[in-house]
Amino acid sequence: MRRIGVVALLMLAACSKSLSPAEQAAQDARDVAMVEKANRGAGVPIAPQPILLPDMQANSLFGTGCAFVAKNAGVGAVMLARADGGYLKLDDAVVRFAADTGSKALPYGIYARYAGKRYAFELSLASEKPRRTGMESSDYDGRLRVQDAKGHIVYDQFGTVQCGN
Repeated sequence: MRRIGVVALLMLAACSKSLSPAEQAAQDARDVAMVEKANRGAGVPIAPQPILLPDMQANSLFGTGCAFVAKNAGVGAVMLARADGGYLKLDDAVVRFAADTGSKALPYGIYARYAGKRYAFELSLASEKPRRTGMESSDYDGRLRVQDAKGHIVYDQFGTVQCGN
């Protein structure tokens, strides 16, 4: 019985058009992309919470750096970036992210990208030119994007990046 099945498969394969090496490589690439896309699934959106003064005190988050305030989401910063690390508040806990020192350097000694165990975030500035808001502080228009471990964008907002000492 197995012999009949094998013979049938060989006959079916003989009937199909054989692909050139270039066509086979293209087909393989499409197949791999399709499988990778299927394995990624969908990301679960997150809602970073404002990092408030008690959070900053409990985690010693004072000093030179930048904070991101999402447009139309109140005045609380949902992200803090420092030269040594970045911070998001997720599910009532302040989560530390390591600075990706290979990413683009931004003003005030911060970096464009920070990575953690479950998420990574990227901060981008719309312009290199700040709006002076104080003696030692500046504001920029910017964007905060957070990715999960599979590369899904789970948070993407435009807003104000407030930087200072």
